[in-house]
Amino acid sequence: MVVKPFRVLQGEAGISDAALVEAVRRAEPGAELAAWNRFSPAVDRTLRRLLGPGQEREDLLQEVFLRFFRRVGSLRDPNAVRGFLTGIAIHVVRAEIAHRTRFRWLRLTPTGELPEPTARPENPDAREAVVRYYRLLDGLGAEDRSLFVSRTIEGLTLEETAALHGVSVSTAQRRLSRAGKRMALRVGRDPVLATFAAGDEAS
Repeated sequence: MVVKPFRVLQGEAGISDAALVEAVRRAEPGAELAAWNRFSPAVDRTLRRLLGPGQEREDLLQEVFLRFFRRVGSLRDPNAVRGFLTGIAIHVVRAEIAHRTRFRWLRLTPTGELPEPTARPENPDAREAVVRYYRLLDGLGAEDRSLFVSRTIEGLTLEETAALHGVSVSTAQRRLSRAGKRMALRVGRDPVLATFAAGDEAS
């Protein structure tokens, strides 16, 4: 079987994810850049969902891909590359949240004020609700927050969430249940979020 060099494959829009992974593994010229161009938008969206509005993500995005390029040889199924990248992103964010929490840096500017969200909802009340909700998520701790966001915001299955966090399904389910109850209690105590929650239930 003759494998075309990736510099040729770059011109073919129909190249599959698996073929791109194999090109990265072979260190084909341009393969890493092509992988970045294809996968980075989805990884960036994952980082934004995990971290919340107003977070600087560029360094973390680069860290995800540095780890990906180092570990791509361990990916058993090249077709599963997107899930593989999501798993790396989750681990990077968990470490970042833990680091920021230890030093009281989480989502604060030098003035002590929350930064402006990068994507602002048109409704100012909705924007305020988003900021408040992510403040509550901060209180879950790095790993529980990651589990909760992966399952409820990223929409991963329970099995995928457990596998990405290196815990059993029963452990993930137990921790998600506990985190969900804590969030529901905190949302109920927040006047802005309680109003939004009541509106969602009525709709």
